[in-house]
Amino acid sequence: MNDDIILEPTLLRAVWRYRWLVLLVTIVATAAAWFYASQTATQEWSAESSVVAEDPLGAILFENSSIRREDYIADQVSLMESGDVADRAAQIAPEEAALFAEGADFPYTGFEVLELRRVFESDARITVRMVANTEAAAVAGANAMTRAYQEIVQEDAKVFFDNSIAVLDSVIAELEEDLVAAGAEIAQAQEINNPDLAALQAQYSEALPRLLELFDDLETATGEARDALLLEIDDIRTQIETIEQLNRIEEQDQTAIASLLERQRRTIVRLDDLAEQRDRLRVDAQLLGAGSSSNTRAAFASLVATDVLRLVLAGAFLGILIGSGLAYMFALRRRSITDRAQPELVLAAPLIAEVPNFRQEGIRTALPVKTHPRSAAAESFRFAAAALDLSRSTPMGSIVTEGKLVVVTSASVADGKTVIAANTALAASREGKRVLLIDADFGSQESTAMLTDERPQSGITEVVETGTALSEAVIPIEGTGTSGLHLLARGWQTTSAPEFFRNPATRDFLDQIQEFYDLILLDAPPLLSVAYTSTLAGMVDKVLVVTRHNSSATALEELQDRLDLVGTPTVGYVYNLAPLRLDISRNEGSMRDVLGQQPAVTAGDV
Repeated sequence: MNDDIILEPTLLRAVWRYRWLVLLVTIVATAAAWFYASQTATQEWSAESSVVAEDPLGAILFENSSIRREDYIADQVSLMESGDVADRAAQIAPEEAALFAEGADFPYTGFEVLELRRVFESDARITVRMVANTEAAAVAGANAMTRAYQEIVQEDAKVFFDNSIAVLDSVIAELEEDLVAAGAEIAQAQEINNPDLAALQAQYSEALPRLLELFDDLETATGEARDALLLEIDDIRTQIETIEQLNRIEEQDQTAIASLLERQRRTIVRLDDLAEQRDRLRVDAQLLGAGSSSNTRAAFASLVATDVLRLVLAGAFLGILIGSGLAYMFALRRRSITDRAQPELVLAAPLIAEVPNFRQEGIRTALPVKTHPRSAAAESFRFAAAALDLSRSTPMGSIVTEGKLVVVTSASVADGKTVIAANTALAASREGKRVLLIDADFGSQESTAMLTDERPQSGITEVVETGTALSEAVIPIEGTGTSGLHLLARGWQTTSAPEFFRNPATRDFLDQIQEFYDLILLDAPPLLSVAYTSTLAGMVDKVLVVTRHNSSATALEELQDRLDLVGTPTVGYVYNLAPLRLDISRNEGSMRDVLGQQPAVTAGDV
């Protein structure tokens, strides 16, 4: 046997071979999944609410912010999915539930956030889907989520602007202190000789405190009062510019004073800018609002489709997987011969005949060569007979005397080796050969029962042990004196089959009768079932193996191992009970020249 050859089953073949097992496992798994789903399924409701997250830059009148629209939208989606919003929603949900249904609870299984982009780039709608075990809880949960989001956005915006304004107020206060300090330094360093300059300086000294008061009043002033304050600030600036012009005349002596005046001017300009920025932030805070618009509240909830169907389908799929796995495991442990060419991989011997299943041709007898000579089954036995005859021919076409003794065996019972032996013997006799079929299966004697209705008076045991003449022991089945089939039964001598076939006299007998027949077939018991079959195999020239369609590949491998120990060559194998192929069934027209039944041979012809 070729150890490199392993007849591994394919998954599809395994599933087809054990298809009823796969179907049963699938049905059981599906039923279990349905039962589990029906016992554990709970009713769930789904509600949706949405809010349009609006970019704050879309409502600001000024364009000096660094916030990007797409970043803001992404941040709002993350905020909606955050734990802060979920925690706030859990606090708000009972109130929302009370609005929907009096006394509703708020148990829910989770929520899902969806971001749906609109055509317009200025906004994005964020939709919240809430799933709960009651309709009220689903609606309340969805509305609580969007409401919590809006509250958190409002709070964050308020904190942002309050902090920004506080920072500006702090910077403005520091600049005011710096402006007062600069004025004091100028007053000390400046010597006033020019009467006009002294008067202006006196006015400046009086105007400086007034300027600080004006900046403080400007923070809260509106309308016409604000405009008046701005005009007065402009007058003070004009006075300062006049002083600067006078100071330039005496610049060679008042360099320090000019530097201090420039410092004052820059401080005043910066104070003006910061005050304007603070006003802008206050306006922006009023325009931002909640940072969102178009809030769509959930008014109802929809019943969520149950998961029973999904679980049933999953159970069916799991059942198919488990069933297929079991089928492949069984097929792997019970590898079978499913193709006529597979036994050759194990036996290293050729296929000499493929015998179709008789029933597929409507044959109800065990001897189609005799009852249906024009059938495909009968033709397959003629192939077997011709192959055995060719195995005795030399390359030049002459017939050798060796190779007449052939034992017919199989790996196990029900492989059909007796049917093969009997029909092959009939086919060979009808081809003009003198054939002897020895029923060496002492336990069953099926060949004898199949070929004759007569009760044999003697058999091989009488011929070997008592010296009975062969002509008296054989039973003519059909044929003439020059060709035909004889049957040699077991006989009636009390003997043990293993001892009988180990007897040297039995071997001598088999050698002596070869001169009377062209082919001698021994119908032996299955090789793996009966021990003395190995003895029979060692006494003959060749072994003809019968293997059945869908038979065990492991058993065939064991048979070959046993034959390797015996050492007798295998002439070939017959693939029995094979599915009827279409090309075989169409050859009836080529079988019309089959020989008819011949007259029976007489005992005196032997």
